[in-house]
Amino acid sequence: MLRTHLADIENKQFRNELQTLRKLAHQNIVQLLGYCYEAEKNKTPLIMPDGSKAFCYEMHTALCLEYLHNGSLQNLLSADESCEVKLDWHMRFKIIKGICEGLKYMHKERIYHFDLKPDNILLDKDMVPKIADFGLSRIFGQDMIRITHGPYGTLGYQPPEYIHGGELSEKFDIFSLGAIMIKIVSGAMGYPDCSDMSSHEFIDQVLEKWRNKLQETCISSDSLLEAYCRQVVTCTQIALNCLNEDNQKRPDIVKITESLNEIDTGVGKLPEKGCGLSVSEMTVQNKSIEMRMESKDITGQHLFTDFLSTPSCTKTELIDTRKTSTDVVEEHIVGRKEEKAKIITSLLESSSEKIILPIYGIGGIGKTTFSRLIKNDPKFKCYSKAWVHVSNRFDLNKIRQSIISELHKKESQAYDGQEIHNSLTKLHSGKKIMIVLDDLWEDDKFLLQDLTEMLHHDSKIIILVTTRSESVAERIHTSLEPYKILPLTNGMCWDIIKQRSGFGARDDKEKLRGIGQEIAQKCAGVALAAQSLGFTLRGKSFDQWMEVKDNDIWREQVSKDISLPNHVLASLMLSYNYMDPCLKLCFTYCAIFPKGHKIVQNDLIYQWISLGFIEPSTLRSTMELCRKYIVQLQGLSFFQVSPKSGQGNTRGSSCQYALLSDCSKALELCLTSRERLIALRFLDCCSTELGGAAFAPARSLRVLDLSECSIRKLPDSIGQLKQLRYLHATGVQDEMLPACITVLSHLMYLNLHGSSITALPESIGEMKGLMHLDLSGCTRIHELPVSFWNLEKLVHLDLSGCFHCSVSAESFGSLSRLEHLSLSKCKIKGDLAKALGRLTELQYLNLSKGFCFGSLCRGLKEVVVNLTKLRYLDVENFLESTMQQSKTERDIFLKLISSLPSLEYLNLAWTSDMHTIPESIGKLSKLHTLDLSSCTNLQWLPASISGIQSLKYLHVEGCFTLDKSTLPQYRKAAALLPNFVVHAADGGSSSNFSDLEYENPRILEISRLENVKSAEEARRIKLVEKQSIEDLKLVWTREARRFVDDDAEVLKQLMPPDTLEKFRLQGYESVSFPSWMMMNIATSLPQLAEVTLLDLPTCNNLPPLGQLPNLVKLDIRRMDRIRRIDGGLYGGVRAFPRLKRFELHDMKCLEEWNTAYTSDDDDFNEDVFPNLSSVSIVSCPKLRLKTSLPLVEYFSINGSDGVMLSSLGASFSVATTRFISVTTCEAPLHQWSLLRHVPCLKVLNITGCSDLTCSSTDDLL
Repeated sequence: MLRTHLADIENKQFRNELQTLRKLAHQNIVQLLGYCYEAEKNKTPLIMPDGSKAFCYEMHTALCLEYLHNGSLQNLLSADESCEVKLDWHMRFKIIKGICEGLKYMHKERIYHFDLKPDNILLDKDMVPKIADFGLSRIFGQDMIRITHGPYGTLGYQPPEYIHGGELSEKFDIFSLGAIMIKIVSGAMGYPDCSDMSSHEFIDQVLEKWRNKLQETCISSDSLLEAYCRQVVTCTQIALNCLNEDNQKRPDIVKITESLNEIDTGVGKLPEKGCGLSVSEMTVQNKSIEMRMESKDITGQHLFTDFLSTPSCTKTELIDTRKTSTDVVEEHIVGRKEEKAKIITSLLESSSEKIILPIYGIGGIGKTTFSRLIKNDPKFKCYSKAWVHVSNRFDLNKIRQSIISELHKKESQAYDGQEIHNSLTKLHSGKKIMIVLDDLWEDDKFLLQDLTEMLHHDSKIIILVTTRSESVAERIHTSLEPYKILPLTNGMCWDIIKQRSGFGARDDKEKLRGIGQEIAQKCAGVALAAQSLGFTLRGKSFDQWMEVKDNDIWREQVSKDISLPNHVLASLMLSYNYMDPCLKLCFTYCAIFPKGHKIVQNDLIYQWISLGFIEPSTLRSTMELCRKYIVQLQGLSFFQVSPKSGQGNTRGSSCQYALLSDCSKALELCLTSRERLIALRFLDCCSTELGGAAFAPARSLRVLDLSECSIRKLPDSIGQLKQLRYLHATGVQDEMLPACITVLSHLMYLNLHGSSITALPESIGEMKGLMHLDLSGCTRIHELPVSFWNLEKLVHLDLSGCFHCSVSAESFGSLSRLEHLSLSKCKIKGDLAKALGRLTELQYLNLSKGFCFGSLCRGLKEVVVNLTKLRYLDVENFLESTMQQSKTERDIFLKLISSLPSLEYLNLAWTSDMHTIPESIGKLSKLHTLDLSSCTNLQWLPASISGIQSLKYLHVEGCFTLDKSTLPQYRKAAALLPNFVVHAADGGSSSNFSDLEYENPRILEISRLENVKSAEEARRIKLVEKQSIEDLKLVWTREARRFVDDDAEVLKQLMPPDTLEKFRLQGYESVSFPSWMMMNIATSLPQLAEVTLLDLPTCNNLPPLGQLPNLVKLDIRRMDRIRRIDGGLYGGVRAFPRLKRFELHDMKCLEEWNTAYTSDDDDFNEDVFPNLSSVSIVSCPKLRLKTSLPLVEYFSINGSDGVMLSSLGASFSVATTRFISVTTCEAPLHQWSLLRHVPCLKVLNITGCSDLTCSSTDDLL
């Protein structure tokens, strides 16, 4: 605001307003950003009477205030129905409360406004009211009443004592507040109207108007309507009290705010008619949270909920919803590397067979994250691992069941205590096992003793236990002392805040640095506090950073738990306070989920929508808003997101929680009766069945989750839940659903995954509101009812795995709103292309492993232009099964889909007859994932693929005939991982090999290594430090020109990490191997299980692979210089202790295989390969076995006559070979002397052998 030519009074008002605003800092008072006060000399002088010149100065003043998007309250109250912002009751009540909170803050500081009116109430983008224009405000001392003759206030908002006697006091503002409230509750003409009738008449008139309006927009229960009507009555009564002519009878602002707090339902904006409703039953009182819930039982025919009764309301106890992920990205962890190394060393050096190491510390300090770092360390790669979230409800059988499920990789079916114990003993006996028991609270020494003794003593077992309790840690530990997690330094907390807040990209870094460091100190070394605050500060202004630093919550006592210090909960509460109102509701609702529970993202989103938590926006769709909230909660560390199993995960990532319930102890959930229950979820009720009238009392229910309940049959009372919008009832065991389910006209979400139903109700088409339907895995459904295709609002339809169900392609055309369609493993009748043309909203289409009995391409050219929104297309093994007779049709299909403008994911895997893909694939400018895995005849890729800049993942595993040189080149190595092709830059001193320096994939294939320009290039990528690599292929092109003459110089620098499990070396042309392969391969690569040596034409010796302790498969091919296999390969005694499969292929010069290890010093002989089960020898024409046949069950010999002619020592008589397959042997059968040494032979399979003449069987014996 700019003022020029100020009179004295105006100048005084300006100074007064500036001084007042500088004293005030509150969310409901307009924020001062800066000011200007300067004098400008007038260029034209004035001529004084004595002829002298005088220059005048013109004063310029300006106040810089925050921008408030929605203008003044007066404009909104005066606007007609065409106004873009509609003031429904919820928004009006929010404005009234905000004005009162701002006025309460002012009056506490003894600052009075004296000009409150709708013009001076401004509204920000979130409709938060801000009191503005303090030009007439006064700061009072001890005297509370003054008499003035100056002009104060605005006519209509001035109290009678001021009009008649010039009296100023705090009650001046109270009168003005009353006039404003009357306008808000009753309209622009409300104030004159109220003076012409009695209080009761006026209140009745206002109430009738609002009741009618609420009934038009609200379809909730009567209790919800009455709650809002009580607010209307209370606000109107308060307003009338404020307008009392006797200022002594007007309430003070403290009493007014207390009255408003008592009626605040804390719900979001009322939804429009026909949408999901808000939850009036959740009430927020006095900003205190107590959300805990015990699992509910349904016994007999009714609901039973264990409520904790109080005189005013019923508090429902919600279980702590802290949730942990067992995966962690170590480079994002600050300050724990040295501690981690110390603990790992202690665990590995301990001689104890069973180690129980408690890790304890305060809540949020990072115990769980620290345990994950240890568990995921490669040094424990050979351990079987289990992660169990214990929580404060200690159940030993459940812990055992969880361990069984984790170790066995499937759900435990044992329920009896002894049965569980026996299963656990059998499962881990003799193995190395690591178990993490996360968040243990139990301190009963007998139960703890049972816990420590539950595992078998024959195993090497490490148990990590996280707990907040030092006493629990002391009671449960074994040989190693409990480890206390110490706080991070202030500098480390500041590093986390900078990382989370995007500090490095800000222009005002230096201005914020000091403030941020002070905030970091308030975190007191707790990583969780720093994480949540860092994300909260992202994008915030300087003043908002200051607000966080100086917030009163740091001085308040918000935590009553000594294991959760005040500063931790304070930081979480600050983050909560900065949430959008709708996000607060979504976050608070998540407290109904139990500790350790995974929440599927899309399921959670539909619950939020069903409960009416999401306020529609003109800029974002409802689903987009929900996904934005998920990202925000993840950023605040309230959620942790599990890694997806792979690209294209359709259900959304699983959300998990960290200390959510500790933060949610700031809200209070009140339920006055079962009839008001709106969300119900069953926990651990697998043995509970639902009676016929089970849901009769819960008629306001909107969300019903039965996914953890044994559902033999859905009860008939389900039809009485008229307000139900979300039903998750997976695994229904009955063949039929109750017919009454179709009367649930408001139902939006129905999940029947894995149910045994054989058919859907014939009238299912009457469920007009259904948007999400999941029938995946309902294998007994054979057809869909005719009315099914009337579900015109369906957005998500999943029929995957319904392989007995034949669906008509043409029928899908009526479901024009579909965005997600999965027909994986389904039978499709008719021409699918025609139907797809009408699905213009389709974003996801999964046809994998399905079969189409019609044409996929007929009409596709015409309709593909309509599929502009399709982002995901999965046709894995679909083109192969559907178009077996028409290669041309498949090629047409591939060319047509190349014109889909939005396609991001394309899966063409297992299309074995495809030799290439069309050049037009390069038109897919948004494609980020292309899956060509197991396209076994794919020979080359088009050059146009290099032009797809968005491509991040190209899968070509199992493409055995693919020319890797046609793989595209990219600036980023990750675009093609796991395949990386080395390209030499023209004229440069280096190749693109350095692109791998910061990559750390699980699988890595490096080809064209001849293009590496120096051994130093290979050293710089530090392959040995890439601890994620499990599968590595190093490939040179045979006989290609090298930049480095000796391949051994490059290979020397490519020592793999000790995490490696599979290794393939191909095309290597040096005579010998580097020292890491020859001297210490057993200690360097202890986890190595599979080795392939292929096309090594000049190597004349073999590395000592026999000393690898975990080697299971060995494949040696085309090593033309190798003549003998003997002690060089074995490396010493006890060689190949675990080898199961050994293959020798195309070894042209191999003459001798000595199957026993012989020591030169003491003439010691020892058979090797103690566990070998399969040997395959192919095209080794000169090879003969020496001394003995390996102890092997299965022996395959192909084109290797010398093996069959081998004469072994007479001492060999214990051969265990039972099956021999001989292929393409030119030697006569009677010369096969090898057969004389296999007394246990059961099967002899001979194929393609030219001379099978034999005078008698004696020739073979």
